[in-house]
Amino acid sequence: MRDIMVPMSFEKLIRQCLEEYQNKKSLFDVKAIVKADETKSMDFCERGLESPLGVAAGPHTQLAQNIVACYAGGARFIELKTVQRMFGEELGIQKPCIRANDEGYNVEWSSELHALEAMNEYIRAWFATKIVAKEFGLGNPDAFQFNMSVGYDLAGIKTEAVDGFLNGLNDASNTKVFQDCKKYLLDNLHLFKNVDAEFINSISSHVCNTVTLSTMHGCPADEIEKIAAYLIEEKGFNTFIKCNPTLLGYDYVRKMMDDMGYDYLSIDKHQFEIDLKFDQAVKMINNLIALAKTKGIKFGVKLCNTMPVDIKHKELPGNTMYMSGKSLYPLAISLAKILGEAIGEELEISFSGGADKNNIDEIFEAGIYPITVCTTLLQPMGYEKLAKLYEQLHAIEYPATRKLNLAKINELVEKVRTDKNYCKSEAQRKKTDEHVSYEGVSEKDNLKCKVLCQTCIRVCPNRANTYIESSEGKIILHIDDSCNECGNCQYLCIQPCLPYRDRLTYFSSKKMMEESENKGVSIQGDKYLVRLEKEIVECSYDELSDFMKSVVDSIKKTHSYLI
Repeated sequence: MRDIMVPMSFEKLIRQCLEEYQNKKSLFDVKAIVKADETKSMDFCERGLESPLGVAAGPHTQLAQNIVACYAGGARFIELKTVQRMFGEELGIQKPCIRANDEGYNVEWSSELHALEAMNEYIRAWFATKIVAKEFGLGNPDAFQFNMSVGYDLAGIKTEAVDGFLNGLNDASNTKVFQDCKKYLLDNLHLFKNVDAEFINSISSHVCNTVTLSTMHGCPADEIEKIAAYLIEEKGFNTFIKCNPTLLGYDYVRKMMDDMGYDYLSIDKHQFEIDLKFDQAVKMINNLIALAKTKGIKFGVKLCNTMPVDIKHKELPGNTMYMSGKSLYPLAISLAKILGEAIGEELEISFSGGADKNNIDEIFEAGIYPITVCTTLLQPMGYEKLAKLYEQLHAIEYPATRKLNLAKINELVEKVRTDKNYCKSEAQRKKTDEHVSYEGVSEKDNLKCKVLCQTCIRVCPNRANTYIESSEGKIILHIDDSCNECGNCQYLCIQPCLPYRDRLTYFSSKKMMEESENKGVSIQGDKYLVRLEKEIVECSYDELSDFMKSVVDSIKKTHSYLI
């Protein structure tokens, strides 16, 4: 099958939001939709924020429908997936690229979209999120934020494409996509009950005023500082640098991982030798805090980047994978401790290193926010977990002033060392030792699940799996355009199978169908392209089997945006 995602048109995006919410009270299969408490808000970089809960730059924040799903679930701080000068096949991303059946691993990189295509996608998401907030009463449309993420060197950030991305999200008013989205909404006011022309005209073109800098492992200290200074001085953005766990030093990381049951991880000591050193980081951060103050903006750190480990047992393709989730949390909170102690309680920390339901409230109480999640959303229940996380944070009093609670952070570091939620248990270790390789187990001969658990729907970051009614009951429908073959669903399938290859697939065109071997269907006007064996067969509706008639009828009724 193809592993290239096709962004959805703005018209289809809006239409699906309206139709799905009306028919199923869900948004891109997120059923646990949060209606935020509009009386409670906080300030972050001089903009309102209904909740410190966010979603980290990654697979959940690359496509507009993913971002709408994040917002619907309760996330109010959206870290847009990192862009750089390279994209698409240039990135050399091997597939499958995500595995999150316990701790998380990936061989991903930055956005697979060209920087300006990513900009367009994020502007479509900006409008769509504003619309669902207003139309469905999900919260204050001006109390969520988008955060840019760029990398990986100064030369790349100054290229026309990445510079255009930064400028376009700083002020999108002159971009064609902003104007087109606005025009579509104004021309289709009849679609809405609570959205009017005044609201649409009030939607700000200033999409982002914050940026997170991602750098490659091994990037020199002076290069990192130059990039951050450029973003602060020349671009005027509130700037955060994503720090690497290697700042802790090899001995600390190795001992903590061993003590917590992750002794099987193969960690390359050389990575620590070439990465930024702690004393260099402290000096750089202090310099950049001072620089940002002269510009009247904020500078802080993002904790933390993923941890590179060696691939030894075909967990994913390639030689190196990047660790996240529950095994990264001990390192991320340890990094918060040593940076807080070295720089002081005024240090602004944004957090994403393994945050989940078992630690998110205490991280917030420690004065660390926004807190963004990723790996936990790649695991069973997926986006549905956001509502609970929102409630946990909403129950805590929002701080009037920003200050780290260093004693609390130290307490969290000590607590995590023996916390069963983050240590690798013997039972979990046994499953790890018996893991199925990334090649997986295919089951192409059966389109129907033995148990329709819908896990593959919930854990797909791209909303590429859904369900429809058929003459044989509910079946999984895979959406080709939305899939980049991340493969996460295969590691969590209880059957097991490869849902993105083995389940009935909807294709947007004959060309897409020809580039895949999946069994599937494509609706082209009054013609239907069907492949249940090797060949694609063109049929009229009357020539379809009863099963395929029920499939296309269901797609037309509940997923018409696909057509």
